[in-house]
Amino acid sequence: MAGHLNVPFEILSTMQNRTRRTCYSCRQSYPGAIRFCPQDGVDLEYGPPPIDDLGRDLARPPKKWTGFYILAVLALTFSIFLISDKFFHFSSGPAASGELILTTTPTGAIVYLDGSQVGVTPVRLSKVPVGIHEVKAIFPGYENGRAHIEILPSTRLRVVWDLAPLPEMPRGRYLAEFLRRPSREANVSS
Repeated sequence: MAGHLNVPFEILSTMQNRTRRTCYSCRQSYPGAIRFCPQDGVDLEYGPPPIDDLGRDLARPPKKWTGFYILAVLALTFSIFLISDKFFHFSSGPAASGELILTTTPTGAIVYLDGSQVGVTPVRLSKVPVGIHEVKAIFPGYENGRAHIEILPSTRLRVVWDLAPLPEMPRGRYLAEFLRRPSREANVSS
């Protein structure tokens, strides 16, 4: 070999119609006839892979029965939920409430819900918590109305009471005679 030229390694490629090629590693641009980067030897016809293709190399291909297993797990979870609802009573949460409408004859009775005064009849109570509650209506000279009610979520319960008047107390002469009567316990001799 008589004459030795110090020229970068050149291979004619099919992409000679491009006048310049850029190395994706060192970002240098070279004439279209050069196929490999003289600095780091990267193939100039090979560009960096798209970002979407990088993840495919690491991802496992889905197995044949994957869809079946997912459906089986969902069906089992749903079945357990249905069965557990029969044995466990889940609370409805603070947002679950109902409405109570209470009217009495005569009107103007004082209304108590679970021992707390809540109004005078006719009364409409909204956002009553779900569950069983004690309701009382008190009007002077009439028998008290009292009941245990159950409030269901998003429902309206209407309670109507006709309060009966109390029997009249003896007045005047009858009351004086009643008070003068000796009691049986007082006549016990020792």
